[in-house]
Amino acid sequence: MISSVTPQASKTYDRSYFHNKILDQYPSLHIKGSSENFNYYGITDEISCRGSQRDYICPLCKLGYDDEEIEGRYKTRSYFIKCEQREIEITA
Repeated sequence: MISSVTPQASKTYDRSYFHNKILDQYPSLHIKGSSENFNYYGITDEISCRGSQRDYICPLCKLGYDDEEIEGRYKTRSYFIKCEQREIEITA
């Protein structure tokens, strides 16, 4: 018996691929908006601090911020995500 093997389609590592990978890898993030090459993520993990002040725990650096925005930037086949303290390259 002869069986044929169908080659798998090569994956496309585009902005959408990396965006979905970020949301899978960091479940405490959600998309807030986007522009041509940037995505803006909000942090859902929030802790209460003294009084009415609230901090958001950044999943990248594990520090608390009062600003809950993280920026993602796509460059051809590369994606970078950064907070106030740290920038990480996400690979395919």
